[in-house]
Amino acid sequence: MLVEFDLPAGWTIGSALEANEKNQYLVKEADRAVFFVGSSLRKTEKTVASMEVRLVASGEWPFSDTEVLKAATNVVKKYFEVTGFRLRETSVVMLAPMPLSAGHEQWKAETRGSCVMLLMSPRVSSKNWIAQLGVIFTHEILHLWVPNSLRLEGDYDWFFEGFTLYEALLTALDLKLINFQEYLDTIARVYDSYLSYPDNLTLIEASEQRWSSLSPIVYDKGMLVAFMYDLTARHESNNKNTLADRYRLLFNLHTPERANSNQVIINLLRTSPATNDFARSYIESRATIKLERFLPAFGLEIDASGQNTHLIVNKQLNQEQQRLLRSLGYRH
Repeated sequence: MLVEFDLPAGWTIGSALEANEKNQYLVKEADRAVFFVGSSLRKTEKTVASMEVRLVASGEWPFSDTEVLKAATNVVKKYFEVTGFRLRETSVVMLAPMPLSAGHEQWKAETRGSCVMLLMSPRVSSKNWIAQLGVIFTHEILHLWVPNSLRLEGDYDWFFEGFTLYEALLTALDLKLINFQEYLDTIARVYDSYLSYPDNLTLIEASEQRWSSLSPIVYDKGMLVAFMYDLTARHESNNKNTLADRYRLLFNLHTPERANSNQVIINLLRTSPATNDFARSYIESRATIKLERFLPAFGLEIDASGQNTHLIVNKQLNQEQQRLLRSLGYRH
């Protein structure tokens, strides 16, 4: 369908779609189209790895548009290296002030089609916010690849939300937006959240009930399973293979159009002897996660002596454990 806007004088539109000579937009998929309409939109573009990235921004911020675009393109470049897949459409990051009525929230973000929409509190200070923007982008920009560049059918939110949370955490660590301790602290916080509610569903069932359930099991359990899978893959391969390598395999697959998402991805995760039964144990079964039992083999321990859980590194690592943790960024 053709979409046309009747705008007040001086107003403009930001979108991944290009207008025709009549200022009309051809919208083929309405649920993937995003239009940013405003009176003083600023547009900046950059090419990275032959992919166009555009920033459309409004509002006054304690950091420059150039800094925001650099944070976004650093992440785009990293995910191209991870997946080996070049985004076909221009990627658009939209930055706008969050309404003051939103309360104490600092930001909200959503990725739709080839657009990342980020609302931020106009009260933010410049301190650490460029790094914080990078952390936000590690999650939202990965959605431009997964699921938005995949043609898979079915409910696989456990992968494109839960696993994305973990892969984004690894990317933030790799780009030095966070340190190794922050990586461990994030996993510990997610584990505390996971333990705070009943887990009586498989990840596939949780994905099917994502919008009717109050518990964040798709996010929490999905992220923890991704963490466990990554440790397993590294351990088995002497750190030559990681979860990130599965993303490259995913984009190299020649799957039929609208293939079953769970079947495709679970088969992909079974690509080695150590991970062959992993999906059956943690994705297709209703077994609960017990990190206390799982982590010691990898040189990590759970400290639950305080109010909050902490992940700590064993003081007496063997050489194999030390190499594994160093592959993640551990430097002691």
